[in-house]
Amino acid sequence: MTVKATTRLIGMIGDPIAKARTPGLLNPRIAAAGKDLAVVPLHIPAEAFDGVFPALLSLGNMAGFIVTYPFKERCMAFADRIGTGAKLVGGLNAMRREEDGSWTAEIFDGIGLLNAVKAVRDPVGARVLLLGAGGAGRAIAVSFAQAGAAAITVADLDDGRAGSLVANLAAAFPGCVVRRGGPDAVGHDIVVNATPVGMNPDDGLPGEVGVFAPGMTVADIVPAPTPTALMRKAQAEGASVIPGSAMTEGQAVALLKFFGVTG
Repeated sequence: MTVKATTRLIGMIGDPIAKARTPGLLNPRIAAAGKDLAVVPLHIPAEAFDGVFPALLSLGNMAGFIVTYPFKERCMAFADRIGTGAKLVGGLNAMRREEDGSWTAEIFDGIGLLNAVKAVRDPVGARVLLLGAGGAGRAIAVSFAQAGAAAITVADLDDGRAGSLVANLAAAFPGCVVRRGGPDAVGHDIVVNATPVGMNPDDGLPGEVGVFAPGMTVADIVPAPTPTALMRKAQAEGASVIPGSAMTEGQAVALLKFFGVTG
């Protein structure tokens, strides 16, 4: 694709950002659709966010943002309109500038992961273990509850964050049994790692996950170029595995539609 002086930009922000696959996934599809639009990675160090992000919002050719760790919650304050999913989750991963200059926000993390899981198994009636209750984890939990999961166990080192997610899910989805718990996979059908553990090649497991078993489905949202420790363990123990690249692929169509790119 060719970036011209007329090209409108979608900034993908995060810390770190170098391993993000989304620009490589979206830009060829944008070009194929004939749109003068480009996704550009923008590494904003977390400590610089308060000074940098408001300035980016003022750029005249900025069409929107794709937001990844650790800014999903922090960007909420800058949105004028927030979609239902983002409201329930309390975080976003996309912001779109409207013609009047206002900003609309939504989140697509849960949809991407859920679609990847559906390609392997039916989530209806499943017992789900969620590792991590951050922005992506909350979106995934909401999507599984909406899809008919029977139970969701939330494991997170932050008691307040985990407790808040459990309370919100229980109130919104009374037909789904939601509780706090540890990271042990035993007794669950689907295990999802929604933590950043695995982003570095030497990372270990995201907690004491116990033993996986044939029939389990283990998904990792980390977009690592090689299998994470969690993926290697799950595969060795006979579980079905879904790598982070599958969630990223699942998000692509939804994100493109949000930014007005179809076809």
